Amino acid sequence: MKHAFLFSCIICGALSFNSCGGSDSIAERISAAELALANENVDATRQLCGEIIGQKDRQSVEAKQMARLSILYMQLNERTDDPEDVEYAVQCFREAFKINADSAKAYYSSLPVEQDKYAMTLATIVHTLDNPREIPADHDCDPTTTDADELQQMNAETDNSQPE
Repeated sequence: MKHAFLFSCIICGALSFNSCGGSDSIAERISAAELALANENVDATRQLCGEIIGQKDRQSVEAKQMARLSILYMQLNERTDDPEDVEYAVQCFREAFKINADSAKAYYSSLPVEQDKYAMTLATIVHTLDNPREIPADHDCDPTTTDADELQQMNAETDNSQPE
């Protein structure tokens, strides 16, 4: 009960910083979102992260803070399987590197082992989105044929190979 009250106070305090635009306020809201996630409060985490992402003036957001948000969104996706969380994570990841690539790289490489999987997955997703591969013409994935066509062809080959 004592922890629930303390947690509620922290969340309310973080939400009251909406009008403030300083980076301390952002850092506090990110910390509150991390605490909410640790307490399995997905809605509070999503609300706090959304407020930061939804700010009109994000110039005060640092690269490390954007990187922290990206990891939070990946953790949200793991818990809720909401694809929108991955989209926000990708957006935060890209912004972190746009703000300061060295700072973002330092943050992601200093993550604890249990959070490293989120950074690796996120980096893979961003790389795949930024560098899509073309399907070669000789690939066995032929969009002009259907499964039914392939099944008929397999049946015809089987019928022809059986001795009578």
